[in-house]
Amino acid sequence: MTSEPAAPAAPRPPARPGPPVPLNRPLGPGRRRPAGEGPLTHHLRRTMARGFRPPASWDVPVRYVLPGRPQDGTGRPEQAAAALRTPPGRPGIAMVVPTYVTRTGLARQREWFGALLDQAATAAGDHPRVPLVLFVGMQWSSAGEEAESLRRLRVLLEDARARLPGLRVCGLSLPGPGKPRTLNGAIAVAELLGCAGVGWADDDVVLAEGCLSALVRDFLAAGCRGAVGATKIAHTHAYATSRLLSRAKAIAAPATGYPHGCCLLVATDVVSGGLPGRYLSDDGYVCHRLLDPALPDPLAHLRLVPDARCHYYVAGPAGETRRRIRRLLLNHLVDVADWPLPVVRYYIGHVLFGGMWPLTGFDSSRGVRHGVQKALIKWLYFAWFAGVGGELYARGLLGRPLRGIEWAPYSDIRRLTPPPPPSPPSSDASGPSPSTPQES
Repeated sequence: MTSEPAAPAAPRPPARPGPPVPLNRPLGPGRRRPAGEGPLTHHLRRTMARGFRPPASWDVPVRYVLPGRPQDGTGRPEQAAAALRTPPGRPGIAMVVPTYVTRTGLARQREWFGALLDQAATAAGDHPRVPLVLFVGMQWSSAGEEAESLRRLRVLLEDARARLPGLRVCGLSLPGPGKPRTLNGAIAVAELLGCAGVGWADDDVVLAEGCLSALVRDFLAAGCRGAVGATKIAHTHAYATSRLLSRAKAIAAPATGYPHGCCLLVATDVVSGGLPGRYLSDDGYVCHRLLDPALPDPLAHLRLVPDARCHYYVAGPAGETRRRIRRLLLNHLVDVADWPLPVVRYYIGHVLFGGMWPLTGFDSSRGVRHGVQKALIKWLYFAWFAGVGGELYARGLLGRPLRGIEWAPYSDIRRLTPPPPPSPPSSDASGPSPSTPQES
């Protein structure tokens, strides 16, 4: 049997965060043609941008619920920050765990939240000089659900106080849907606290032991700059779409070389002020903010941490998967329309459609057959991408913009139980090593 490589020793946290990295900004709606962008490309991108006109902001009323405080909470981030104040001069980290009332029952949410508390306990033990603040968001869609949201938050916060009395915790009760709404509510408090970084983890992934601690370690080692993310390990459902997409991802290696929103930690300045209302994809926004085509490695500020792992299921029922992919494509197209052209060119040619020969380089790293398979899959994906892009262009041309992107959660939320890590080698061990999940 094989053993896991030993994790590198945790570096001593820096006395203060390093200088911030350059950040890209989305182009404005009335932008002029930038130097170096051809008239046709400018027309296509500007028209597609006009084809999507959602509300300008994700802002909604938020109730901040604190342990031992009035049960209805406060609607002011300043009051929440005053109750959660952290020691000055230390690189504090805010961690956000978003969910919603109808996602599942309270018992399963307590199980999921308990696993996050275990992660927080490990991180606090490994990095005792880094103040950690944990936010749990509970979205609702009706008055009855709002009351249930507050009730569940009180239960979860009491769990946290009993499990980790020294941990600063805060609940967020707010109308949904939209994960950025929860993130923005927490970011507002994290900025007031002076946190160096904000991280979040979805409720449909399982973090391997020590995942959060490893993210904090690498984030500190980088001077609390850029973004770090967990390495994703894919598992398949019983659905045919899950098996099919898992095989396609294993061949095509889609846009997975940067931190994904299911588990990441990002410098607070990158998301300062919250995510704008145009961007449903949190990791897409972070990626395009930090991608720097002028660097030898344009993704240098977007790092995956090998020993921080999270497990997830690939896809779900066919109809839900189709809606999910359409939403993903719309998010990609909004990014293509909105960000500076050098950033978009690198993302399209090297991240999203890398290996789509002959328009991009041929990927021969795993043999000619694999390169051909990868190119074919990329072309199929590009055809879908172009079809949705044509719809967005037509909407912009006709003045009938899309007002929002459909929220598309998976209904099957069974708990994933990852396999235990391999045991260390022993003198009498024999036979082949057990198989491990596919990383993506």
